[in-house]
Amino acid sequence: MQRLVSARLDADWPAINFHPGDVDWFVFTAGWRVPPLTERLRLWFDAGSTLVGCAWLSPPADLDFLVAPSPAVSNTDDLIREMAEWGEANRFAIGGDAVGSLRLLVATGDERALGSSARLGFVPEGQAEVVNFTGDLTLADAWPDPMLPDGMAVRRLETDAQIEARVICAHAAFPNSTTTAERYRGVRDAWLYRADLDLQIVTPDGDVAAFALGWLDDATSSVELEPVGVHPDWHRRGLGGEICRAVLRAAQGLGARRAVVTAERSNPAAIALYASLGLEMTSEIVALVRPTIFATTEIT
Repeated sequence: MQRLVSARLDADWPAINFHPGDVDWFVFTAGWRVPPLTERLRLWFDAGSTLVGCAWLSPPADLDFLVAPSPAVSNTDDLIREMAEWGEANRFAIGGDAVGSLRLLVATGDERALGSSARLGFVPEGQAEVVNFTGDLTLADAWPDPMLPDGMAVRRLETDAQIEARVICAHAAFPNSTTTAERYRGVRDAWLYRADLDLQIVTPDGDVAAFALGWLDDATSSVELEPVGVHPDWHRRGLGGEICRAVLRAAQGLGARRAVVTAERSNPAAIALYASLGLEMTSEIVALVRPTIFATTEIT
């Protein structure tokens, strides 16, 4: 899956659907939930057993999917039809009895997926909820030197005690977070995980005030920030920018040439933060819906 995502990332940049780090993060966030990951994820192969497509369902009824670049897939319509049929058949198992219509999540730059989805009867639900910021890491040349409040420092996440402090900050930054120390140890077993890119800003007492995790894909020399968080007690102190720049500088030292980070449009603080890094909003993720039952729709 990560090789497939890398291929699309290389072909589509900067109008991207996913980063290979999203695969690791998806496995982490879905791995402990019910139903299990194996029921949330579906893979499609060609006759030669080469992966040509993947899709995964997230509550309440969101279908993320990706199709291999041309010419690996000649008929995108048929493949996306199968993906949507699978999502339609399994959305109640993921979202429960009260789940709404299936939503296909597509990047605005993915013309093939947008065209196939439209021919299948899917239309935009409304304004995009998620936006992607991207940029070349030469922009780091214009960044200011690190400047932290007295007594604070940037450190790598290395010990169990530091994991516990990281989880406490995550729950403060994201009140709905279900992360535990045990689960976060699972993140550190992920394929693309690098401790050099798992950084925290800590107080003199050892509390975590901010954190950011970078996922470096060597195949495309790109790094994704996911997640980024600042403890509410330390908002508006510039720590979000400091931790992001620290991770991106570290990634640049490991060979990264470009960066991406995703933000919810409803989060103006995050949008302002990523813009302040010099990154630009280069694509959106739109939700496409079709109110009728999928099986009744045919391509003509």
